[in-house]
Formats: sequence, structure tokens, C-alpha cells
Amino acid sequence: MQDNTKRANRVLFWMKVVIVLLFVLWFIPLSLFVFGSLAILTEFDFVQSIMSSTFGFWYLVGILMIILRMFWIFALLGAIFVFCIRYLSWLYRAVSNLRLLTTTSFSPVAAVLLTCIPFFGYFLNYFIFSDMVKRQERYMEQHGVLKERFPKKILNVWFIASLVLLILVFVDPDQLGLWKIVYTMIDYNASGAFNFGEKTLILIIPILYIKSFSAYIKQERELFRIHTEELFNKRVDEVVREREILRAAEMLRKSKGLESSQTNQEE
Repeated sequence: MQDNTKRANRVLFWMKVVIVLLFVLWFIPLSLFVFGSLAILTEFDFVQSIMSSTFGFWYLVGILMIILRMFWIFALLGAIFVFCIRYLSWLYRAVSNLRLLTTTSFSPVAAVLLTCIPFFGYFLNYFIFSDMVKRQERYMEQHGVLKERFPKKILNVWFIASLVLLILVFVDPDQLGLWKIVYTMIDYNASGAFNFGEKTLILIIPILYIKSFSAYIKQERELFRIHTEELFNKRVDEVVREREILRAAEMLRKSKGLESSQTNQEE
């Protein structure tokens, strides 16, 4: 069983980087136009400003906005790529460690390959991670070392929120008859509400997963510590047993040597 702590810490770090980049990407207009009104921030069309204006404040700000957003998007994609590599490395080792102690529904290779499936792998990871949680917690409970239960509700909420986000991304609100009646009655823009819901969930979902992941690696560290102590104690017992055997053998040789010397004296 190998220590997976460093891999887990790297995964957590890159998760947080992704969240920060998402947050900043969403609020770039606020960071650029703190001194402007919220109406201008939300309604100003920077591309149209670039096409219709001459050199001026809004022209430069529009170009700056596009450059910053492009830079931030590339930075976000890079962070997601590094996070995926780190996560898959951690996942392989985490499942391998578990299989040294108990059985799992997915092998290390299968867990990694299923997670790598485009689109579907994101949701398959829920079942892989849930199985890892169940197996690890059961093992710790059987050996009397479970101190704190895993917050399964948070993981379930993460899964449900991901499904809701999937619906918001692929469903056109104007095609929903019931919703169209509701937002017509209250004079509300459904597309705007869906867009706001998408952005909110995109920020909330990683936070929920971080909480679940943090709870798991906390148990993982404790399990590794206990397993290391058990191995150390076994090694100590083996050394003590070897010394006792050597001591007994030495005493036996001495007793035989004493008997042979007494026999020679008698002769």
C-alpha cells in the first residue's frame, strides 16, 4: 500500500485553481469596470463597440475584455487538463490501495478508463467514487478504526446538481410549455434565468465535489496511517520472534556444549 497523500493534495489544489478561474472568468466585467454602473457592465456589447467606435475608452476596454477572456479561457482549459491528469493518477493509486485491503467493483485500470470516457465518464465517476467510499468505510468500520462517517448527502447533491446542469445546458427554455406559461405570467426572461442557473451550478458543483473528495482523502490518510502502524508492529513482532529463536538456539548450543564438556570430564 502506497501513500496517496501527495497525489490527493495536488488534486485538491488544482480543483481550487479551476474554481478560482471559473469565478474570475464569470466576473471579469466586474473586475474591469468597478467604477462603472451595473447596467453598463451587464448590457454593454464589447464586440459591437469595437466595430462601431473609433479610438477611445470603450474601444480599448472592449479589446482588453476580449484579450483577457481569451487568456482566461486558455488558462482554465490548461488547469482542467492538469487536474484531470492528477485526478486519474490519484484514482488509480486509490483503487489499487483499496484492493490490497478489500474488494472493489472496479479495478484500477477500469476506473481510470471509465472515467476517461467523454461525457459519460463524468457521471460514471459518481458510481466509481461511491463504490470506493462504501468499500473503504466498511473496511474501517469492520476493523474499528472509523472515526467519522463520509457525508454521502453531499456526494448525492453533487450528482443531482450535475444532472440539473445537464438539463439546463441542453434544454431550450422556450420549448418548455409549462415553464413558458410561468415566465410569461410573471414577465420574466427564461433564457436569462437558465443562463444564471448554469453559471451558478458550474461554480457550486466543483465546491460540492471538493467537500466530498476532502472527506474521502481524510479517511484515506487515516487508513494508510493505521495500515502503516500495523505493518510496523508486525515487523517488530517478527524481529522479536527472530531474536527469541536465536536466543533459544544459543541457549541450546550452550547446554549441549556444557553436556559434552561434562561427558569428557567423566571419561
